[in-house]
Amino acid sequence: MKHNVIITKDNLVEEFYKEYVSKNGKFLLFDLANANENANTKVLKYLLQYNNCQFLNSFLNRVCIPLPKQNHNVRITDQVKAIGPKATGYIDLYIQYDDVHIIIENKVYGAGDTKKQLARYIATVNRVSVEDFDRWYDEPTGCNNTHVVYLTADGTKEPSTNSLPENLKILINYYPINYNDDILPWLEEDVMPNITYADDGIMVAGLQQYIAYLKQFLSDESSEVVDAYVNRLQGSDAEKYKLLLKTIKIFSNKTCEDNVVKSLRKQLGVHAEAIFSGDVVGDWMLHFTPSFIILYKKTWATLDARKYSIPSLFLYAGSTDYFLKKSKLQVLTLIIDHLSPNMKAHYTNLKFGNHDKNVAFTLLSNPKNIKCSDVNSQTARKEFYNEILKQIKPMIDKIDNAVLILLTSGTSITPDMIFKKMVDAYDNGCLKPL
Repeated sequence: MKHNVIITKDNLVEEFYKEYVSKNGKFLLFDLANANENANTKVLKYLLQYNNCQFLNSFLNRVCIPLPKQNHNVRITDQVKAIGPKATGYIDLYIQYDDVHIIIENKVYGAGDTKKQLARYIATVNRVSVEDFDRWYDEPTGCNNTHVVYLTADGTKEPSTNSLPENLKILINYYPINYNDDILPWLEEDVMPNITYADDGIMVAGLQQYIAYLKQFLSDESSEVVDAYVNRLQGSDAEKYKLLLKTIKIFSNKTCEDNVVKSLRKQLGVHAEAIFSGDVVGDWMLHFTPSFIILYKKTWATLDARKYSIPSLFLYAGSTDYFLKKSKLQVLTLIIDHLSPNMKAHYTNLKFGNHDKNVAFTLLSNPKNIKCSDVNSQTARKEFYNEILKQIKPMIDKIDNAVLILLTSGTSITPDMIFKKMVDAYDNGCLKPL
């Protein structure tokens, strides 16, 4: 449909609601009930507790958290009261067994972190008192076997440094996972095939409904209403980008947890990224999130049998905020992600990260020397990225050759196979260790 109504911030929700209702005619109870983040957390809690924690180990394996010695010693609780100087707040999901503490913070709808949020949660499970919290926040100690799972929609959101400061992050085990790459595959591959048909199939039907809802929510289908709103925005590219992020934050702070608003925020995020995602040409893709920037080739993404929101092979370019302020990239490394945790045992000379699920190689030792002449000019940004890619072309050519061998192998390709090919390139002097 074509929109004749002028879309402003004042009528954006109303017009988007009309479009949403006309497009989404599926009978999805989770959607009709306008389920909030707590509801998604309750679904996860129910599945983890189901049939004497039948699916707990498969979930923990995907996240790479140590398994419990005995399932009957596991305690899974939601809405756990947390400490705080003024307001307490609640831990979304807390799992405790043996000497392990697991905090799951659900940000599926993109809500921002409250002041010192994750730090307060970590302090709570480690029995830090309210009186001692400020001192502990500045100089944290303890936190043995504390695991923090930060669960987002698609992996493009990270906690603020106020919520999880670096001096605390290094003391805990931190796991950024998301519904698109982790929860949906877990539901479809580990949970759904192993649900028994009981109670007239209610459990099976419920899980099918939930999976269908998540797929609808995570869909990237465009909105003409949001298109019309974005097309009327004035200012430079950076100003439009910041305005869209500000609009998303305004809607995030609404007390209304309507799924329409959630979908609207997601659409606004897609448009914010689109301002910069066209800055590279040819086979290259640019993923420009509010937190970080990555680049990858379309051919690299085709390697993945499971289509991750961020592929198994990509270039990590550092902080988005750093680029917008400094007109430079922060770092440039090649990342191989989604690895089996046992790979580290066979490659002790390499530096693994994210709980041994990825490894990084240096591609450009000092990209900060290359500056973009104008971050608000797409022409200037294209010249900037072209210069960056030009300097690493010999290494990219060798990576492309390795990718071509994989693509023509005729076998099903796994991230571990991609990793081994990159290690060959490393051994041949193409890549440098991080």
